[in-house]
Amino acid sequence: MAETITAADGPRLIGQLKEQGLLPDSYRCVYAAGSLVRGWGNATSDLDLYVVTDDPFVWEGEADFHPVSLEPDRVGVAVPQFGALRGDVEYWTTGQFDQLMAKISWEEYRSGRDTGATVSQIERDCLVKLQHAVALDGADWLAERRRQFADSAFGRTIAARSLDLADTFAEDALGQLGSGDPESALLTAKLAFGYAADALLAHHGEYGTTAKWRSKKYRAAAPTVLPFERYWEIETMRTYDPEDPGRWIEDVIGCVRRVSMEVEV
Repeated sequence: MAETITAADGPRLIGQLKEQGLLPDSYRCVYAAGSLVRGWGNATSDLDLYVVTDDPFVWEGEADFHPVSLEPDRVGVAVPQFGALRGDVEYWTTGQFDQLMAKISWEEYRSGRDTGATVSQIERDCLVKLQHAVALDGADWLAERRRQFADSAFGRTIAARSLDLADTFAEDALGQLGSGDPESALLTAKLAFGYAADALLAHHGEYGTTAKWRSKKYRAAAPTVLPFERYWEIETMRTYDPEDPGRWIEDVIGCVRRVSMEVEV
């Protein structure tokens, strides 16, 4: 298991950023996030760092960026080495964070617009990682943003969008099964179940953007409506019988519907 990054690593990592010309003279916050902060890292995990500035920072040799639906419409990315760790450093502006918080506000959620569709994958990753971020410098700024995030409609938005997709795929799976296409139905039922699990996790304050850490987050959330053992039984298809695929598919759809009744949106 890789080391866990804490606030005590701040001086060392800040120093290494400066040495490599990857830190502006003025910034609001530098924070670490991701698996290495939660203690979930492994030997191949990247060290995710976020540098927040008032104005866009362009460093010598800037090589990559992520497109975002914000202004500015890109986030610079550097991939330095921190000893044995490969870094993934993203450069965001305070204005971009303001826009992100506006997207996930309760006002936007109650407007009836599909706000989940306006938040890109890169933006969602940034928001999700705020929850367990550790300030390396600029702790007050990070604390305020984490408070804004906790008070936002982000969890409700993720749950609602995931449930919509889960219900859609559940209906599709039953239609495919009824038409004599159990193979397609199985794949669609698995999609429905994944989205239902994400909705349930969001309901319990664990937000995911991919299945990569779903099992870890499921254990952390510990939902009672679908305990981990039952979740894992379905996730690993432990009871699937290729001679009777319909029974497993209908069982999965039943779980999806129970989750839909439990999650508040």
